Amino acid sequence: MAQRFLPPSSPAATRILRMDHAHVLADFHKLRADTPAAARAAICRRICTALELHTQLEEELFYPALRELTTHLPSLDHSQTVHADMRRQMERVRQLDEHAAEQTAALHALITQMLQHVHLEETLLLPAAEELLGAERLNELGVRMTRRRVELARPHAVDMAADAVRAAPLKSALYAAGTLLASGLVFQHLRRRRITRH
Repeated sequence: MAQRFLPPSSPAATRILRMDHAHVLADFHKLRADTPAAARAAICRRICTALELHTQLEEELFYPALRELTTHLPSLDHSQTVHADMRRQMERVRQLDEHAAEQTAALHALITQMLQHVHLEETLLLPAAEELLGAERLNELGVRMTRRRVELARPHAVDMAADAVRAAPLKSALYAAGTLLASGLVFQHLRRRRITRH
């Protein structure tokens, strides 16, 4: 059912991965010394969830596509090791939800790991993928990654939406809440129209 609401095309796989990196860093830059506790915790959860989805997409779809073509990418093996380290650090960030200073320090450590990983991916792995896979294969992989992201995110949709509102300043939170409400109303309308046609 979610596939019906996907656009007919998605960005290329490498572009999706670069956008993920940028979105996580944008969320990280929302943190300030005076960020309220609820917003800080929401930002931390958003970052962890985004990184979990990102690493799972890479491991399930992107890395196997590269492995089909070559076994000579040391950065690929290193990336999977870094993913395991990042998952441990994400768990630590989540466990410290009630401890602002410790959680912030753990998040900084996670972002440091992520930046090293991003550097490796964006300077070595993604350019190699673009050369090896080619535009058509990357576009097809981008569609598969987009569909899989929807599947992986579905169980977390309510929490993700709530964290998006909590992480935003009040004006943005009100806008986001209105957008979510409008989206829900449009979805219900489309669903009713589909049911009445059958």
